[in-house]
Amino acid sequence: MNRRLLLGLIGLSPLALISSKIPANNPIINILIKRWKKSKEYTMIVLEAMPEDDLEFQPTKEQMSFAQQFMHIGFTNNAFIGILMDSKTYPDFEALMEANFFLERPDPINLFQPDNLQIRDAKENKALVSKYVADTFDYVISSLANLSDEMLARGENKEKPWYLEGHSNLDLILRSESHTAHHRAQAIGYLRMNGIQPPGYSKNNTL
Repeated sequence: MNRRLLLGLIGLSPLALISSKIPANNPIINILIKRWKKSKEYTMIVLEAMPEDDLEFQPTKEQMSFAQQFMHIGFTNNAFIGILMDSKTYPDFEALMEANFFLERPDPINLFQPDNLQIRDAKENKALVSKYVADTFDYVISSLANLSDEMLARGENKEKPWYLEGHSNLDLILRSESHTAHHRAQAIGYLRMNGIQPPGYSKNNTL
C-alpha cells in the first residue's frame, strides 16, 4: 500500500472509515433509524403477547413485573437519548432525574425495584403502558433524525452519570438498544413461564 495513503487511513476515525464505504447523506444514522423502528415493532409485539390480566406477572417477588420490564426499557431509552440530545450535563442520577426531557409515565412507579401499577382496569393499564413504551421509542427515533453521522463520534467527554462515562453519542445509542434487548429477553422468559409462545425474533426483525 502507498505509504501516504496508509498514513491517511491511520488518521481516520472508525466512523469515517465506515462512512467511506457507504453512500453519503448520513447512511449510518439512516441504518440506526431503521433498526430502532424494527426494535420498536418487535418490542410492542412482545408486550402485546401477554394477556392484560397477567401484565404484572412476576416470576419471584424480587423481580420486576412484566409491565415494569417494558416501562424500564422506555424510561432508560428516554434517559440515554435525552442525555445525548440535551445541551445540559448531568453528573449523577439525582441530577438526571430533574431533566425536562422525560416523558410522563402512566404511574410514578419504581422502575428499578419491584412495584405495582395503580389499581385500575387491566385493559386500561395495558393501554397506558403500551402508549408510554411506544412514545419513548418515537422519542428515540425522532431524536436520531436530528443527528448526522459526523455527530456520532462526539460526546465522549460530556459529563454524565458514572455508568455512562466515556460514552460517545454512538455509544449511547448502541447501549440503549442493547439494554432494550436485555430486558425484552427477560420479558420473553416471562411469556414462556405463562405458557405463551413468544413472537419469533427473525421473522419480526427482517427489513
